[in-house]
Amino acid sequence: MKKTLLLLIYILLISCTGKQRSLQSTPTTRIDSTLKYFEESKNADLALNAQYELTEKAFKLVSTIPSDTLLPKILYQKNWLHLSLGQYDSLIKYDKVLSRIPKQFQNELVLAKQNYLMGYYYEIIAEIPDSAFVRYNRSKTYYQREKDSSWIGKNLLNMANIQQAQSDFFGSKETLTEALQYFGEKSKNETASAFSTLGTNHRKLFNYKDAETYFLKAIALTESEENGLSIKNNLAVTYIDNGEFFRAAKLLNEILESSSLKIESSQHARVLDNLAYANWLSNKPIKKNSFLKPLYLRKQAGDKRGLLSSYTHLGEFYSKIEPQRAARYFDSVIQLSKTIRVPRAEKDAMKHLMQLFPDRVEIHNRYIFLQDSLYKQELKVKTQFAKYKYDDQIKQESILRLEKENAEAELEAIQERNMRYWFLGGTVFLASVLAIGYYSNRQRVKRLKAQNRADRVEASYATEAALSQRLHDDFGAGLHHLMLLVQSKADPEKILDELDELYQQSRDFSREINAVDTGANFKEVLYAMLNSQKPEETQLLIVGGKDIPWQSLSNVTKITLYKVLRELFINMSKHSKAKLVTLNLKQQANELEIRYLDNGVGIDISEIEKNGLFITEKRIEAIGGSISFESKQGNGFKALIKIPN
Repeated sequence: MKKTLLLLIYILLISCTGKQRSLQSTPTTRIDSTLKYFEESKNADLALNAQYELTEKAFKLVSTIPSDTLLPKILYQKNWLHLSLGQYDSLIKYDKVLSRIPKQFQNELVLAKQNYLMGYYYEIIAEIPDSAFVRYNRSKTYYQREKDSSWIGKNLLNMANIQQAQSDFFGSKETLTEALQYFGEKSKNETASAFSTLGTNHRKLFNYKDAETYFLKAIALTESEENGLSIKNNLAVTYIDNGEFFRAAKLLNEILESSSLKIESSQHARVLDNLAYANWLSNKPIKKNSFLKPLYLRKQAGDKRGLLSSYTHLGEFYSKIEPQRAARYFDSVIQLSKTIRVPRAEKDAMKHLMQLFPDRVEIHNRYIFLQDSLYKQELKVKTQFAKYKYDDQIKQESILRLEKENAEAELEAIQERNMRYWFLGGTVFLASVLAIGYYSNRQRVKRLKAQNRADRVEASYATEAALSQRLHDDFGAGLHHLMLLVQSKADPEKILDELDELYQQSRDFSREINAVDTGANFKEVLYAMLNSQKPEETQLLIVGGKDIPWQSLSNVTKITLYKVLRELFINMSKHSKAKLVTLNLKQQANELEIRYLDNGVGIDISEIEKNGLFITEKRIEAIGGSISFESKQGNGFKALIKIPN
């Protein structure tokens, strides 16, 4: 009996141990299986349906594993496949599932990709531009945390394209200027695309010379021949808008002769239509088939936006010879514009119909209604996009502030707990440390004050030396030349011109030495100085500055900032040969940040101590700030200024 009881207990123990091992091994087995299915689902050689089945298996398994960090990655793969397979309802559903995962199990790179994916869906599939803009902006923010410059730039480029499509041309230009800072040498196509979009923005704003400049830059950079042809087509349209019809026709004929142009494609139709339009506007005799062939190609390709152009051009073509036929083409524009929701095309068609039928009041009234509606809509869009960017910036700053506060609170709790543990044994030691720390800090403050005074004096001496050198080299040389002219009894007009030039130099020196206006108009004074210091052929882009509390900056900070930026611009004007200068002003948590960038010839950094830029370092250091330079000869010049405020 005793032996039987012992045997039963032994069997029970073995059974319990087996169950425990089984329970312990099950999660590991599930994780291994999940990983296996997930990795197999990423095989690009598999059909999309096969990838989807493997992803579903991985998703079902990972859903049974509590708090697993694999879940976000699998959900993103699942969402990508939903998009690729056209399963848009499921995409929206599981996008929400991914967003609800607790923060501690989230993956910020996955969130960056997911928001980009949803931006694409809302822009291309659903055609909801404001939602697309929000998701691209969110993706950009996550990529900023990952420090992925390329994808930051791509998101900004997409945001700029959306702004342009919604007629927010100024906002698009600002976003593109920001995007260009993130594209390096390996991002030539993205840079070309940004330049091309800038060209279109300037064309829409009637800045045809600037538009031409950016289109030519884009053509020079693009690595895709097909994209290059598209940009050339846009350049030809710019020539047409500017009344340069022969120049446009010449460029369009060159595109037609290119072997890279796909015959009977939408691109081919666009070139043919623009060529016919340019020739007609130049009063060159053309056949109606010149417009009908691209119309046929666009119908075959299902290019609805292209059809709007064809119908409009045909309407203009027939306006004087067959008004009724022209009216039918303009009616086609109106009907199609309503179908694809392009009210601007309807407004343009109404404008042509008003010219054909000036007595028809209903056409006039519809035109006025569309004009007012478009104005209100465009104003709303501009405000809306700016608000999205601002709100996101505020949100991110709030998140960072909250994270900082939480970290500080956690650190404080740890410190309090440690103090309780060690209070009795460490009282004397702590008092000693505090005494030493207090003494060291006082000495450090004294050293910093002394160093600050020395830096101020050194900056002052350096400025005086630089001004003295310029007085000797520039003003002195001019004065000597004037004396020679007087002695040689030169032409009085020439002497007067030389005197006027010396007078202007003396005014420049006076402005440099005199006090800076640090009052309520300091921002305007600063911007005016920057514009006056740049050469006429150099373009200046100032980004940001709106969030900087100019009124609360100290006078010393304002004067230092004014003189440092002036020195940078003087250096640029004299040496860099830059065509584009970008100045980005931001208010960070506790400091003012200014990023200067030009595309000039650059400078050897080791030579800085020998020129005026050395003074800028001393000025900034004297107020507790910092300035750093980055440059290579032939590759532009960058400066980063940080000033505490």
